[in-house]
Amino acid sequence: MQRLIFPPLVLLATTFCLGQAAYEQSAGVRLGHTSGITFKKFLVEEESLEITMSGRKNGLQLTTMYLFHQPMEFSFNENFYAFYGVGGHVGYEQYKKLSRVLRSVDPPTFEFEERTFYVMGVDAMIGLEYRWLSVPVTIGFDIKPYFNFIDLRYTRARFWDSALTFKYVF
Repeated sequence: MQRLIFPPLVLLATTFCLGQAAYEQSAGVRLGHTSGITFKKFLVEEESLEITMSGRKNGLQLTTMYLFHQPMEFSFNENFYAFYGVGGHVGYEQYKKLSRVLRSVDPPTFEFEERTFYVMGVDAMIGLEYRWLSVPVTIGFDIKPYFNFIDLRYTRARFWDSALTFKYVF
């Protein structure tokens, strides 16, 4: 009986101990206005590089952020961390432009032309992350304002691009 119970117990204890190891990298999803898949790698203690591949405006964008993490001193839990940082993005977006109105009485019909624009921009990020390393996952909430240069002709800014993130630590 001990031979059947002991190996799973050792495996569980090893997994638990490995989950408590240093948080070096993680991968997961960002769910918000700019949703996508994300990868974070710590370069030095509490400073990380985060890369996100996301879709926005029927396009695709690659965002890179350099983040600083600060432990939050709560009396009930020490697994909360605040983070902030800056970065940039490149990609493309698609827009529909009204090309002409086709005359009809009820209802009127319109003809649209779909156009693709290359974008690049500047991003900032501020957020809160809970590191549940015994499982090993992190859960976070962030706000990521960005400023777009669309095809080097137009600009667009969004200041409240908020999201939830779920990441697996490995």
